Amino acid sequence: MKNTQQLHNNAINRTAEPRVLLLPEASWPAAGYAWRWAAGDGSAMATEKGEKPMIKRVIGVSIFVAGLLITGISQASSAIIETQHLIVSDATGKLSNDQMKSLADQAQAMLERILAFWSADSGIDRFGKIRVVFDVPRRDVYSSVFYWENKDGKRIRIVRVFSSEGSPQMMAHKLTSAVFPQKDKLIRNMMGILTEAQVGNPLTFPMCGFGNDDWVLALLKTKSYIPLNELGPDHESWGMKDAGGGKLSILDKAKQHKAYAETGSFGNYLFQTYGINKIKQFHRLSYEKERPSQDVFGITMQELEANWLKALRENEKTREKNVSIVSKLMERNPGTACAEAQRLVTSKR
Repeated sequence: MKNTQQLHNNAINRTAEPRVLLLPEASWPAAGYAWRWAAGDGSAMATEKGEKPMIKRVIGVSIFVAGLLITGISQASSAIIETQHLIVSDATGKLSNDQMKSLADQAQAMLERILAFWSADSGIDRFGKIRVVFDVPRRDVYSSVFYWENKDGKRIRIVRVFSSEGSPQMMAHKLTSAVFPQKDKLIRNMMGILTEAQVGNPLTFPMCGFGNDDWVLALLKTKSYIPLNELGPDHESWGMKDAGGGKLSILDKAKQHKAYAETGSFGNYLFQTYGINKIKQFHRLSYEKERPSQDVFGITMQELEANWLKALRENEKTREKNVSIVSKLMERNPGTACAEAQRLVTSKR
């Protein structure tokens, strides 16, 4: 297996310089000038002799300035930055060009690390560039989603990031889903959460500042573990519902967290035991056969699951402290355990 850290460093060094597109481009310099003029001391509205301008001129200039100001505001919300693999846009309408460039750089660098980790390409030849849209957090929840959108008869991959401040949460996970489109939610999340743990943000759901193994051991300890065969390929068995357009309704937050943590831990076990190429083969063959573990790993899903849980229990002593912490959080309120864990971890930094 290639050295992951070296691949990551190489990926960052290969990051392309983004291009900034302003729509319409021609009006931005004028709008910027108008803003500076309008924010000045008003001397530009006086004649050379210091006389007051005529009423018509005042009205005309006011209308002209107002129009340019409106144009300037719209430009701030329509900036699009295109990188080697991404088309990045702002859904908030509040991000400056410098902020957008910084976010595009971060997203491109993240994708480069993902492609290096998986030794994969971004799929541009098949699907075009991935659209990354930065949006405001929903109900103060910082997260990301991946979904498909049809435009002009073509399917477009979209990753919507619900935050533009700090380290994005679940962005590595969802960019991985864009690189490896997968109909089975178990396999999709297994790969996405593994990637988040390797190259992304450790505060991200479902880790929430701890390890996925910690959460699963806590589930086993509290007898609230969900067998993998109960986690179907769709959203419903995960405590969720697809509302379309990248909008997911969470019907059972506790179940969602359990399912995601289990999938992340299981994916890490497969990675550590069988390596990255076996997981990619598992993903690829799943298009032809449902969860083809026998074809890839030589044993059934039930046997894989049993081996994974056995390995977890054998190493439980090394994780006792963390397991105790997350167990208490889950017993107190499984629906808020992740948020509480994130607050606990960040408060100790």
